Amino acid sequence: MPHQLKMVIRPCIALLLFVGIILSVTGHLDRLFGSFGMAKINQLNESYLEESFDKAFKGFLVLSAIKSGVAVIEGSEVGIGFNLEVGDIVQSVFDYIDTAWKTTLAAATILLLMRLMLQTIQSIDHWFLFVTLNLGLVVFLFHWWLPRHRKPRHAIKECLLFVACLTVAVYVLLPMSVGGASYLSNRITRPLIEEAQSGFEKMEHDLTPSALNNRFFSEQEDESFWFFHDFKTRIANSKQTILEMARWLKEITSDFAIWSIKLIAGYLFDCVIFPLAFFVLLYLLTKGLLAYVFGISRRQSLKEDLSSILQTLNVDRIKERL
Repeated sequence: MPHQLKMVIRPCIALLLFVGIILSVTGHLDRLFGSFGMAKINQLNESYLEESFDKAFKGFLVLSAIKSGVAVIEGSEVGIGFNLEVGDIVQSVFDYIDTAWKTTLAAATILLLMRLMLQTIQSIDHWFLFVTLNLGLVVFLFHWWLPRHRKPRHAIKECLLFVACLTVAVYVLLPMSVGGASYLSNRITRPLIEEAQSGFEKMEHDLTPSALNNRFFSEQEDESFWFFHDFKTRIANSKQTILEMARWLKEITSDFAIWSIKLIAGYLFDCVIFPLAFFVLLYLLTKGLLAYVFGISRRQSLKEDLSSILQTLNVDRIKERL
């Protein structure tokens, strides 16, 4: 490139970077990126996380109701030649319910944290861009005014690469990771979660004390209000009925196991595996691309070091000849 052309282009690039710094502080560059489609992606992510949180919280409430219903009969005793803890009969069912309950609680918490994290990042992302453009300007000025100072320039380039990766992650990678996770969720894991929650919702009505009373104690009608509501007393006084209840609980245990496994797998992929896998893959690709663009690599650094050594050797040889 001719020297005169360089003298014209370099001030223009420096001025462009300076203008970009000013626009990043005022937020105008954020609106520019939003017009390229990122605002739409952020809006879709917001609606996806809000809807997913509502579903997880609804499932948490359903499982809480089931858990409280099963807890009513857990710990009761019935005498059939020896004291039998009813809790021993419902323990396996209770364990599956408790596991699914903890899963929905954790999923709802993670989804809410992801939503708050994206909202927080969107409010401070322009500062990442501000720092990146400042470091870019410093690196450019080093190339322009101090081309022989390779070590400090290389160190600043490394900082620029790190901050630039963070900036791209804030503006693009995190939203794209959540968007990719929502795409896979709607097609792979959402049917599993909905099937599990639908099954739990159906069993919610069957495991309430009133439903269990109608199923197993309907023939023991009593006009006494207190006797009707003292469910533990009925369990303790019914030997044959408790055995029928045990057989019924054993039959539904397999359903609870399948629903719990599907719920755990669905939320594990939705909340951890899908977004994390997308983010790591996109981050590695972005870092490699930016390193290539900035000329930051071990091979490039080795070339610069060898060039510096050869120049030094040539100067020494010239001095010896003189």
